Amino acid sequence: MKNIIICLMGEEDEILAKQVSMLKERHNATVKRVTFDEAESIISAGEEDALFISDDEGLANKAREKGMSVNSPQKMKESYEKAMEMLKTLGSIK
Repeated sequence: MKNIIICLMGEEDEILAKQVSMLKERHNATVKRVTFDEAESIISAGEEDALFISDDEGLANKAREKGMSVNSPQKMKESYEKAMEMLKTLGSIK
């Protein structure tokens, strides 16, 4: 993935910020925080090689229909919490 596009109606929390930072580093990607209107333009253009992160289900569905990879902040947070629980179970984190 070349770009991470973030369009949030709510606030970006610390967990999401950490995850986006890790994704940016792992994929050597550019992060773009955009408005609703900018997101619609990007989706309409059908930008490939991008991860679209949004808490707006309508925008997320439009992006999926255009073949973009999509994730929601809520699902990312749940995934992060599960990973932390597994690490605690393994005794890696106290």
